[in-house]
Amino acid sequence: MHRTTAPVALQQTGTVITSKGERKPEAVYVVGGTGYVKEGVGGWKKGALSDPDIANEVEDPLAELDTFAGYAKSATVARTGTGVRLRVSASGWQLSAARNRPALERAAREVQPTLDQLRRAGVTATDSRITLKDFSETWDLDDEAQGYRVASHRYAFTFLVPFPSGDITVSQEVRADNRGVFGGHVTLPSGV
Repeated sequence: MHRTTAPVALQQTGTVITSKGERKPEAVYVVGGTGYVKEGVGGWKKGALSDPDIANEVEDPLAELDTFAGYAKSATVARTGTGVRLRVSASGWQLSAARNRPALERAAREVQPTLDQLRRAGVTATDSRITLKDFSETWDLDDEAQGYRVASHRYAFTFLVPFPSGDITVSQEVRADNRGVFGGHVTLPSGV
């Protein structure tokens, strides 16, 4: 992932791994408040960052850190060998209540497309019956003489969706590591 601040732009590439082990390359760009997403060999999707389909694909560490600041008072703080670790965790919440908890809003938003797909397939569980099995968000900050630098960010959740034959497990994990300052430019690829 590369991010610039003047102008604000983001470029990220990665691999989406499905529960069946399928791997799809993913490319995401954010320029001028508009997101551009391409998964696999499909075409580009374009939309505002307020669109959940686009927002779910964007992993902007500065925006996420700003959001985290809103609920960081819930974080545990621990010294590590090289800096500080901030961690927020939760479990046991019903999805209906999680939607209104600042730390869990993103997880609730990101699970929604999967729930929509499950409901189209006949799963009738309401939000009040879907349970957050576990959630964790971890920020590792390097201890530098001039302040802390984000070294890594981990974000994971698991929801249990009741179904007559047993719970359906919906999980997601996102990992990002900071490898230093990006001094280049972010530009959209041709054809977008």
